[in-house]
Amino acid sequence: MLGSATLWWIVVVALLLFWGIGAYNRLVRLRAAVSKAFAALDEQLMRQLVCVQGCLPDSMNDEAAAAPAEPMDAATAAWARLQSAGDQFAVALAQARSQPIDVPCMARLVMAHEALRAAWAGALADAVPADAVPSAERLQARWMRLLHQSLPFRTAFNEAAQAYNQAVQQFPASVLARLFGFRPAGTVTRMAEGR
Repeated sequence: MLGSATLWWIVVVALLLFWGIGAYNRLVRLRAAVSKAFAALDEQLMRQLVCVQGCLPDSMNDEAAAAPAEPMDAATAAWARLQSAGDQFAVALAQARSQPIDVPCMARLVMAHEALRAAWAGALADAVPADAVPSAERLQARWMRLLHQSLPFRTAFNEAAQAYNQAVQQFPASVLARLFGFRPAGTVTRMAEGR
């Protein structure tokens, strides 16, 4: 027969094992929730990118426009900045899509979104003529609508990331997190809401 001390140790080891499995599964679930929330946000961010790319003049899509031989006027320079910011945002979004938990990827995404927002405002101010159809006001209204549609998805992603981060940093689950490579997730809390 087993002694009471041995039985006590078996019970403790079994409890620790079951706790460890439960804590690991919780971390996996929370990490999956972050990825799922980012997938929904990604769709909204892609809509913003498609909107911006769709507003670029046809001349910006030509190969000749990629390397102009002559100096650009203010309007062409504004469109070029917008195209460049759109390309930068597309790259940052693709990286974030492949690593939705990575803090540096999320920071690059936030910075690229801010650059896109600034380039968009500059293009509307400098490159859209007053008599353009659609007008700068209508384009800005469309942009703002897309930004506001993305707010609940951004909030859901940030909440999922924060719940995951709390679980990763909470003792004793933090021991398992370090052991199995669970790292804190980045958020997009600073992403521009318009302006």
